[in-house]
Amino acid sequence: MTSLPQPAANDNRDDYMTAVQEARSALRRAVEIKAAGASFAEREVALLDAANVACRLDLEAELQTTADAHAGDLRIDGVVYERHQEGSADYHSLCGTMRIRRPTYRKAGERNGPTVVPLELAAGLIEGATPALAYRVTLGYAQGPGRHAEEQIHADRRAPPSRSTLERMAKAVGTRVKMTAPRIEPLLRQEEKLPEGAHAISTGLDRTSVPMEEERPAGSPAATRRKKRTKPYVRSAPPPVDVKYRMAYVGTVSVVDKDGEALITRRYSASSAEGPAEIVGRMMADVQRAREQAPRLPVGIMQDGAPEMWTLMRAAVREAGVRHWHEGVDRYHLGERLGEVARIAEPDEAKRRQKLARWNDELDKDDDAIDCIAKWLAGQIPLHEGEDAQKLEEHWTFLFNNNDRMRYATLRRVGLPCGSGATEGACKSVVMIRAKGCGQRWHEDGVGAALTLRAVYMSERLPTLWPHFAAEYSSQVKAAA
Repeated sequence: MTSLPQPAANDNRDDYMTAVQEARSALRRAVEIKAAGASFAEREVALLDAANVACRLDLEAELQTTADAHAGDLRIDGVVYERHQEGSADYHSLCGTMRIRRPTYRKAGERNGPTVVPLELAAGLIEGATPALAYRVTLGYAQGPGRHAEEQIHADRRAPPSRSTLERMAKAVGTRVKMTAPRIEPLLRQEEKLPEGAHAISTGLDRTSVPMEEERPAGSPAATRRKKRTKPYVRSAPPPVDVKYRMAYVGTVSVVDKDGEALITRRYSASSAEGPAEIVGRMMADVQRAREQAPRLPVGIMQDGAPEMWTLMRAAVREAGVRHWHEGVDRYHLGERLGEVARIAEPDEAKRRQKLARWNDELDKDDDAIDCIAKWLAGQIPLHEGEDAQKLEEHWTFLFNNNDRMRYATLRRVGLPCGSGATEGACKSVVMIRAKGCGQRWHEDGVGAALTLRAVYMSERLPTLWPHFAAEYSSQVKAAA
């Protein structure tokens, strides 16, 4: 179900259908003029194009009427504004670009203060776009690169502005969503109910790299290899840059069923410059809201063994008022290590498989299984030399340091997952798919906007967040008198 604005319901369906039939007849006449005798496919295109032109002309007329109605002093959200300057601007819709004459206004009594455009506030225009185009651009930018969104809009036989304009809109919207989401999310949480079958809450924090374009200091050698240009620049060459990989943070909050399967997952992301502190706070707000509805829900932290991530999450869960929680190191990471241990310690493949199968079965059933495995591993270290002995010792150290977070029997018993699949998956679905495509490299403002929109979209919150966000661009405008 969507929470996007819908036409107001009324009882005039007969009148509505009569008007639709009249519009249909007019569109058919336009198609006959433009594509008489053409194939069905050509007539379909002509019909859609005619509908675009009709919609654009009507939107243009409505916006111009609204702008012309703004004369003299105005009250905008109760504050008096004076007419400042005449002008015109392009506004964009799904059906094409519209040139509108509209004045700017300034607060009464201010000589050099910022100006506003009452038309944009009265119509709820968003970054130079009509609400429908703004949402479509935002959705497209959350799903993938701007060029894909442009291609999709054109494939729908719409008439969007240029790709650079779409990119500018999307970045501006994403930047503002990043600013306003922490303020809007409490409203969304109050509307969100726990899914049926909710049994526990699993959280996790991780990070992955993002290619960032950084200007190279003068005189410094190149930090990354670039292809040598074979043709001379027609214009002056751009300043040299390096592409460096910086860490982006990803956090998840999953409500899971009794088998540890996620029923719903909220995802958050932050760039390396922002750091993880804010998204961790927002994650804990989700945990608190879930426990308001079901105070007895067990809480678990499931992630890899990075110590700094554990320090952040433990402090956050404690600050969120959770007195007791469960912890688990991702079972997949442990399995990788045990596989290498078995490969070194047991050369016979059949026996190695038996040992790994027995270990996994014991880990599922007995919390003390990890202690037995660690004890056995400690006895294997003196039996090996060189690199093998060093690797076994590293794996033993990992088991020793994370011993208390490998009690998988308890995790299964309380219904928590034994892996950090939700968080590891978010690293891929939020960051890697959106920000690590072929040839992509980012500046801070762009990656912040893209990852914010991607995380909201992947959390299934974009339709419910949008009405609150769009309201930020609207104001009550009326005559000052």
